[in-house]
Amino acid sequence: MSIEVTDEAVGVLRRSLELGRVDTATGGVRLRGARGLGGGMDVQVELADSPFDDEEVIVAGGVRIFVDPEVTRAIPNAVVTVEPQHEVVVVRPAPRD
Repeated sequence: MSIEVTDEAVGVLRRSLELGRVDTATGGVRLRGARGLGGGMDVQVELADSPFDDEEVIVAGGVRIFVDPEVTRAIPNAVVTVEPQHEVVVVRPAPRD
């Protein structure tokens, strides 16, 4: 699995953790797979107090990210970035070289 996290996303995630008063020593941000309305999979980004047993933990810019195995299967090479218009964190396939 390869997940890239942009600097902009790290900034938004860090602010979200502060506003949510999440203890960053144990908590972080969860990327969770959810069934979409159209039958596909969406990735939910949510604050979390700790990782679940089956989640992979990565650290980007000091932010702990807990990755649901469903996300890894659906998007093996992902990028966590920000939609600039509304500062919404999104997860999408990384661009191919």
